[in-house]
Amino acid sequence: MDDAMAVVLVNDSGYGGTCYFNIPESSNNDWGSGFSLSYFSVNDRKEALANLIQHETGGHGFVKLSDEYSYEYMGHVSAMDIVKHTEEYEKYGWWKNTDFTSDPTKVKWSHFLTDSRYKNEDLGVFEGGLVYPYGVWRPSQNSIMNTDTDGFNAPSREAIYYRIHKLAYGADWKYDYEEFAKWDEKNRKKEENSSIP
Repeated sequence: MDDAMAVVLVNDSGYGGTCYFNIPESSNNDWGSGFSLSYFSVNDRKEALANLIQHETGGHGFVKLSDEYSYEYMGHVSAMDIVKHTEEYEKYGWWKNTDFTSDPTKVKWSHFLTDSRYKNEDLGVFEGGLVYPYGVWRPSQNSIMNTDTDGFNAPSREAIYYRIHKLAYGADWKYDYEEFAKWDEKNRKKEENSSIP
């Protein structure tokens, strides 16, 4: 059940969704395992539905990415929540797109910040994520995990790539950043070219 996902399409014209996760039964992996159950509304706009599916089912349910948005009333992330996220969730490969440090040399996506192939992606260290406006940082100003638009940012695409390869080739598969960057560059170009009328 660790790799199972359930998806529920709610017959409602409003815009919204959510995803629930279970801690994986097996604790020997770092590729986003754990049963997930995602819900989202049909709503009135086809594009909005596609974005909700990507955010709730792809981002949360499949890869266990965290939200990159915040609510002002949530204030500063507590020390207890930091411990909970780092000790209970991150060890399973969850939340690869947010961090609790603003140091660009130490954030989980630091390798992208020094890679010239990603200079046009507006990557950085932006405060706000996991619904907290303070004390949590995300890799891009906007993304599908923030405002449900603009697609997945590079660290999120890396997490998707990592999980797919671990599921396809097994726990012994070894990640190679250069192989990912080549694959990512080729597929980004395909996506850019497909949007040209």
